[in-house]
Amino acid sequence: MKRARMWPSILGLVLALAGGGSDAGGAPASFATDQRIVYSDGLHNENTEMINLHGRILLMFRGGEQGQIGSARARLKIFESRDQGRTFALLSEVNASNLPGDRDIRDPKFVRMGGRLFLYAISRLPGFHYRDLGGQAWTIRAESADGGRTWTPPVKTYQDVDANGVETFWGFWRYTRRLYTDSGKRRRTLFATGYQDFDTAVGLFASDDGITWEKRSTIISSYDDVPSEAELQFFGHNAETAVALVRLDNQDILADGQTAICTSHDPFVTWECGRRIEQRLDGPTWIIRRTRGRARSFVFARKHLPCTFKRTAIYELRGDLTDPAAPIEVCEIQELKSSGDTAYTSLAPLGRNRSLLAWYSSAVDHELPWFEGISSPSDIWLADVDFRRAPAGCGHPPPEHGCAPPPLPTGTAAFDVTGTHLLTVAPVIWPAQILSFRADVQVHGTSLDLALQPLDGVSKAPVGAPWTATNVAISAEGRFRADFGTQTVPPEAYPLLDDPFLTVNEFVLSGATTSSDGFCGSIAGYGQVFGSNPSDRIRLEGSTFGAVRITGAALPTPTTACPRS
Repeated sequence: MKRARMWPSILGLVLALAGGGSDAGGAPASFATDQRIVYSDGLHNENTEMINLHGRILLMFRGGEQGQIGSARARLKIFESRDQGRTFALLSEVNASNLPGDRDIRDPKFVRMGGRLFLYAISRLPGFHYRDLGGQAWTIRAESADGGRTWTPPVKTYQDVDANGVETFWGFWRYTRRLYTDSGKRRRTLFATGYQDFDTAVGLFASDDGITWEKRSTIISSYDDVPSEAELQFFGHNAETAVALVRLDNQDILADGQTAICTSHDPFVTWECGRRIEQRLDGPTWIIRRTRGRARSFVFARKHLPCTFKRTAIYELRGDLTDPAAPIEVCEIQELKSSGDTAYTSLAPLGRNRSLLAWYSSAVDHELPWFEGISSPSDIWLADVDFRRAPAGCGHPPPEHGCAPPPLPTGTAAFDVTGTHLLTVAPVIWPAQILSFRADVQVHGTSLDLALQPLDGVSKAPVGAPWTATNVAISAEGRFRADFGTQTVPPEAYPLLDDPFLTVNEFVLSGATTSSDGFCGSIAGYGQVFGSNPSDRIRLEGSTFGAVRITGAALPTPTTACPRS
């Protein structure tokens, strides 16, 4: 695993914020400017949140851990700026140590309600939880009476049980006030969107005091769509129409998916979610701003690239979001400096047209795949946003495409690679976590037989049954395509985060011989975690392999890709 750098620990942080260079993506560089790192300590920092308290900006994020996996070591770090975000100093920290079960804390939100300052967050049991299953999510709340300098211990703020008396688990994501008139009286109700463990449903919750909550409705429920983080806004002269943007991981665990646009009307009991946009907006922040005389919807979120690479990006949604029949146009405004594990943005207003933007990112000087990024150091970034400079035109996001395999070596010949080799796969999701096989090859003129024996990831001893492909055609240039179909991956062979691969499907090695002692190429196929749903798949396109002949008792130095031409 690459660790780009180890920064010195920053306790009383006050960093003079250095200016950024040119912006990525060819978008207007004048929209989000002065991109800079505001916090870095060599640990994994994520999940930003900000609020402007009468000129004091509070910046909050999850820190204290080596990665994204749930841990009791995680804490919410809160910094204060009194000069509009130019410098910050540590103000306070909040953890979940008072809660039972060594719980994690993450996804924080600030809310001012009735003159009180609340801190909400999601707390789960420690460890890795696929689709949050088994995490037993609690929405927790702390309160500050002195502007964020000290906080009450977090407490569980919502609990629900099903018809059988079994607790359901909900993590609240977005908190939105609804200001409206009811029976001639002005009222203020705090609403929240939350998602359930296993990411199967998103619900709407309401509170009059920020303390006691009731579930108002289910916005969307669908295992195949994998709904989770949902933004919420109210529209109309009496805020009588609600619109939610719901993240859907419905096309691949790590690939781009869709966002559902859901609408409802007071009393917000039933929802219509038929519209989709072809961008999966992870950890979004949705802001409505009036520029040039019209309301415009800006979304700051994680962007998905081929080969499981990620970015933080800024979008605009154009069209009538309140009308289920209206088309929605997606405009990509700007791609921010970011890589690996990134996004989970927040904004704090600096004035009528300006805001401070925060996000987190792995080291931007190296292209980490997301899965590797979640266990690597990440930094907190800031930029200045001027909504007056939002582009008038619409630049559509680039068309989606797959992860292109690296080219095979040129000018090779059909070498006789009969014998036993160490074959090593570097999965595109985490090239540093390799998968090893003993490859037994038998060449028969213009064809070959290939048997792959999985090896224990630590001891390199054989585990499980061999994977075989026979009568594989090999060209005069030494190129071949070996189709292994569907195979079971022994847990010992790929010991990563509770064994995310149970099977690999349509597993194909496309390779070429490079000498009588080796061959190399790329992998196609997908890993299937549960059932057969596309939402439970991880595509392996972009993965590479290398094979080196075994000549003695010791295994040779592994190679995971073709040599560069």
